[in-house]
Amino acid sequence: MPQCIVIADEITGGSAVGSMLEKNGNSVCSLMSARGLKAPEIQNYDCLVYSTNSRNLTALQSYQMVFSSARLLKSDDVKLYAKRIDPAMRGNTCAETQALLDALGDEDRVAIVVPAFPALHRTNVGGYILVDGKPLQKSLAGLEDLYPAESGRVADLFTEKFQYKAEALHLKEYLKGTENLANTIKKLADEGTRAIVLDCTSQEDINLIADAVVLSKIKFLAVDPGPFTATLARKVMRTKSAAVAASGAKIFGIVGGVNPLISAQVEMLRLEEKVNIVTVHNLELLEDQQRRNAEINRVVDEITTKFNAFPISFAVSDNMEVNSQIAQEYQEMLLKTNRTQTEALDIISTAYGQIVQKVLERRHDIQALYTKGAEYTVATCRELKSMGLKILGQVLPLTCYGELIDGEYQGLKCVTSASSATDTNTITDSIQYIKRKLAI
Repeated sequence: MPQCIVIADEITGGSAVGSMLEKNGNSVCSLMSARGLKAPEIQNYDCLVYSTNSRNLTALQSYQMVFSSARLLKSDDVKLYAKRIDPAMRGNTCAETQALLDALGDEDRVAIVVPAFPALHRTNVGGYILVDGKPLQKSLAGLEDLYPAESGRVADLFTEKFQYKAEALHLKEYLKGTENLANTIKKLADEGTRAIVLDCTSQEDINLIADAVVLSKIKFLAVDPGPFTATLARKVMRTKSAAVAASGAKIFGIVGGVNPLISAQVEMLRLEEKVNIVTVHNLELLEDQQRRNAEINRVVDEITTKFNAFPISFAVSDNMEVNSQIAQEYQEMLLKTNRTQTEALDIISTAYGQIVQKVLERRHDIQALYTKGAEYTVATCRELKSMGLKILGQVLPLTCYGELIDGEYQGLKCVTSASSATDTNTITDSIQYIKRKLAI
């Protein structure tokens, strides 16, 4: 029995949303023929994506097609209705959104419009869609639905062409937290608003908006290119026990490498996630045993005492930004302690493994790890007395997902990336991947 119904205006975009829903662990059927809407086979799927192929029709024709198909698919068993829109705002966005609202028949249902696809570098800021930071009108052609709006703002588009009351919420609202955003959404819904267009710059914004919508307890319709729908589906289609488990999950990561690119990945993590980043002074780890233990314990204390406030915590090296002064201090330390670079790396990586072991010992609610670099992953497995990882999938090139094979923490989920993974989003994408897996 489908719990999620998505209506798209063309098959490729609809199927793309379907693939996102499948990543959640749902079974998905993508239909392009109206005769399949009442076929008994569709009852075997968790999610149904239906493509009306109405992008190039008139607004009235699009309205009629979406309205009639939504009427056929309406069911009390559905937990999430969504209208898939094009990331370049092609097609009859407002007409089809209104048609779906009308077909569902709830006068208090609100369209939550999140016209962003961060993974494709499409964001919505101040009501404007940006592609790689540039206004959509300067980046792509064929913006049929935006032409009538002089400013080109999605918020103005809904004000101009949507027949019900529409409002826009911008990034400043997010700084006040999830509960405040939920209250604002609820207030707008109570005042008769039928469409709320929200700014969005990252997957973290999408998570925040989805949490706020669920917390507001309003009847809603998701309107977006796909990421918001997939995020909402993870939250409203899970069992209660799974939702509780995922909401209480903690993720811990270590990044000990010396590499400007890794530094950029950590900085992206800082911007995208609510994360507690604790700096590890690597040179202290090369001092005598007493100072090394003191540094390890300091890091462990800072991480474990703040885990209630931060769902994600990372211990990261203090010398990722290589410069002449750091390089000189490092060489001086090697001379002072009479160690080779290989010996020093082994001592440092072992200390990071010990940090992981001590953190896990004190925080039993940690459900996943992230490690960066071969030496640090090996040290972590060694300290946790695990012989290795059971590989469960690929997150990105040079980044895999798995679980510890044996030892006290057998089954603990882990994502590990090579130091040579070049994408600045490697760590943030890995965290999002872990979150999806923990939610399933």
